[in-house]
Order: sequence, then structure tokens, then C-alpha cells
Amino acid sequence: MSTPAEDFRRRFSGACLIAGPLAMAVAMALKTISGGDSRTILNEVAADPGRFQLSTLLQFAAAVLMLPGLAGLLRLLSGRGAVLGHLGVGLFALNLFGNLGDAANSSALSALAAGGVTDQEVAIADAVAGNAVFIVIQLMVLVGLLGFILLAAALFRARTVHLTVPALLLATVISFFLPVTEGVGGILLVLAFGAVGLRFLRPGPIAVPTPA
Repeated sequence: MSTPAEDFRRRFSGACLIAGPLAMAVAMALKTISGGDSRTILNEVAADPGRFQLSTLLQFAAAVLMLPGLAGLLRLLSGRGAVLGHLGVGLFALNLFGNLGDAANSSALSALAAGGVTDQEVAIADAVAGNAVFIVIQLMVLVGLLGFILLAAALFRARTVHLTVPALLLATVISFFLPVTEGVGGILLVLAFGAVGLRFLRPGPIAVPTPA
């Protein structure tokens, strides 16, 4: 019999596993940056500042929401796959912290583009892009993608979720390296974590199979 506190933690984690990926998916769909040099990026931001700012805000909110959701996932990894699961959650969290840093950088780009794109703003953006802190943030996001893979492997080994969940997590990572919009990866993430989140929101304790 679970206690009210345990029920609250489970349901809060479930809500975060639904709301966080959903916010990230919308942020990815709204993202207007297609890459290029600093001048190109600033011009794209200046062309639709409201959309870019909303995307940045949602990216920040998504990363914050998904952290407690990930902590809730650990309750599904008490047996087989526990070690892989903890490593996966840790690396996934690293990706989310990188997203927080990326959102902060995007906010700075928005401020730079607000007054018009001049050579001075481009020089500042170039300096930020070459800064060691920004490089570390990008590495955090990239290395953190390994968390998707390890978490998928852990959930597959634990057999505590439907097999589509780890499959969708792997598909999410793969989509980031394909010539498709990032929104596709966001949708896949919503489907993967949303299924687990809905399970956490159901009344009653979560049955975790005992490994053979």
C-alpha cells in the first residue's frame, strides 16, 4: 500500500514526463534557426523574434520539468537494468542541463538581434560561440544523447515498460542525426515518455516485475 507522499511523487513525476517532452516538442517545432554563421543566425532570430523567444522559453521549461520526471523513472529500474538505468538517467540529465545553458545562450542571441543586426552584434555572437563555456554546453547536449541509448537499453532489460518505449527513445536519438526537422524527435520523445507518464498517473502502486 503506497503512502499519500509516494502517490504524490509518482503522479508528479508522471505529469512531468508528459508536460516536459510536450514543451520540448513544441520548442523544437518553433525553432527557426537553421544554422550557418552568426550573421545568418541573428538575421533569422530578428525575422521572427516572438517565435524564437517562445521556443527558448519552452526549451527552458521543458528541461526543468523533465528532470523530476527522470528521477521518477528510476522506480522502474530497481532490478535488471538498474546500473544502465542510473547511468542513462545521469547522462540524460546532463543533456537537459546543456539545454538549460543553450536556452540561456538563445536568450542572449534574442537580445543581440533586438536592436538590429550590425557588425558589432555579429562580433559579439562570434565571441560567445567561441567561448569555452558555450563549447562545454554543446558537449553536454551531445554527450547527453548517450543517456537516451543507455536508458532505452535499461528499460528493455528491466522489462517494466512496453517495448515500444525503448524503441521510441532510440528512434528519437536517430532522428536528431537525420535530415528532418527536430520536431520529429520531439514527437517521438512525447510518445515514449508520455506512455510512462500516463502509467504513473494511474491510481494505485506501480507493479515492477521481479527479475528472474
